[in-house]
Amino acid sequence: MPHRHSSTRSLPFSTDLSAKERQIAERAFSAQDEQRRRSNEARAAKAEHLVEGVQRKLFDLLGAKKFAQLREGIQCEHRALRDSLQPPHGLKRDYTKLHEASRRRIDALLRKLGASRPKAAKLVDAAQAKLEALLAPDQRKLAAGYHLPNNLAKWSKLSPLHKFTLPWLLDLPDLAQDPNDPHRWFLFKPPFFGFLFSHDIVTTGDFRADWLPRLHPPSGLVGNECTMDLDDAGNWNVAHVIGEAQIAFAFKPPVAGIIEVLIDAQSTIGTHSLTIEDEFGFSKAWCDQHNYLMMNVLHPNVPEPSLAEMSTMSKETGGKDLTANQSNLASGQHFFAQLLSSGPVPAGQTVIITVGTRSFDICYSNDMELHSRTNFQWFISSVEARIAP
Repeated sequence: MPHRHSSTRSLPFSTDLSAKERQIAERAFSAQDEQRRRSNEARAAKAEHLVEGVQRKLFDLLGAKKFAQLREGIQCEHRALRDSLQPPHGLKRDYTKLHEASRRRIDALLRKLGASRPKAAKLVDAAQAKLEALLAPDQRKLAAGYHLPNNLAKWSKLSPLHKFTLPWLLDLPDLAQDPNDPHRWFLFKPPFFGFLFSHDIVTTGDFRADWLPRLHPPSGLVGNECTMDLDDAGNWNVAHVIGEAQIAFAFKPPVAGIIEVLIDAQSTIGTHSLTIEDEFGFSKAWCDQHNYLMMNVLHPNVPEPSLAEMSTMSKETGGKDLTANQSNLASGQHFFAQLLSSGPVPAGQTVIITVGTRSFDICYSNDMELHSRTNFQWFISSVEARIAP
């Protein structure tokens, strides 16, 4: 199973960040990255084992000779359908009618070979449940994301700084909170001068997958564009893409404890797109797409990022074409997330906080063409950080 993992970072320079503190941040990042790489590789290996098991069971439904006849019949129908659409005469032909005729012929071949769609569906459904348990995000660890205009009362109560207009607050005296309070909020705004981006991609069979980051730290722009494509669907295949883009800044905790952050982010693009087309055979396909706001602390005590789910789309089909395009987030409006670090940090030691967005898309297909694309871009308008009381 092809597996690609990479990460790039540029940590912010700060006169408050000593050489030792920078080394701690670098080591913490390397340790987190290595742990994530090993974890993803282990998950990919388990997914590959699962895929191979399903493929063997589907193969065993017919036996070697009949299975080869079925695959050959499907390939012949692919070629015939493609050739019938070529110019000049193909331009006037009805693709839907041609496709349905091909499907009827393959269904007749399935019956002739003694293939059982219900048995195949049972195998695929059982494997799907195992795959989701293996690869899907752990919902227990997710925080909620909020549309700010519809949750203004909650936003107003989270921080005394929200009594003021945040873009101007950096230039005002500290009127909202006690400057000696060890749990007071610290405000960070663009321009930012540090960043981190990474991706992890797994594919089986003829799946192609890719990721393109959107990142401009001075303006606070973060984003991910993720694609998964399967043009010539065969046996059961799987793909997933995880992409992250984050800005970074330095924070010196007044006291030891868990770091709490409030992220105010403006959504500029937030699109889910999916096309699935029936290819004949034991047709089944499923796709999940997720986008999150995220926060991480580059310190050995903090093992993993914290996530707030912002937008999702999930679709499944068996034997029917499907097209879905969703934009769940109100474009141009503000959203917020309240996140806690997954471990404590010591007092007085400057740490690097990263804030941004993660996309996680996963799909499988059996005898169905599939094209998945997500594009999410955010402006990080402000980040408030403190040691949680």
